[in-house]
Amino acid sequence: MSSNSIPLTPAEIEFIERMGINAEADGQARITGRIWGLLMVVARMLTSAEIAGTLQVSRGSVSTNLRLLESLEIIERRSKPGEREIYFAMRPNPYNSLIRQFAQRFAKHRRMVEEAAAHMDRQEGRQNLANLARFYGLMEKQHRSLLDDLDDEQ
Repeated sequence: MSSNSIPLTPAEIEFIERMGINAEADGQARITGRIWGLLMVVARMLTSAEIAGTLQVSRGSVSTNLRLLESLEIIERRSKPGEREIYFAMRPNPYNSLIRQFAQRFAKHRRMVEEAAAHMDRQEGRQNLANLARFYGLMEKQHRSLLDDLDDEQ
């Protein structure tokens, strides 16, 4: 264990590793999920050195994946008065942001499919695109409804 390592229980380690596997299954890097899992279980701000030391990965890998988690609005940068070090922590209610991003992505896909369908000559092709646009529209609607439910609970 390095000097920048955070002590973890076996249950915490298991959760962090499972988060990594889940991220990988969703097309992300395993380290992305592991960082998210670590920040969830320690429930406090950590430096990139602490994250790298605890997860036993390179600081470069940590830096790349911290930027991804920031862009997804799951984590945020923080600072402490009088310190130059940058800290990272979970954002409050990151799930609202994720749901909002999904809804926006489905809306964008739906619009693209609808625009393409308008230029299709084949009836069968237009019907297939209409079905896909309907799917994206339903997914957008359900995610917006889920977002409303999450907002109501807070």
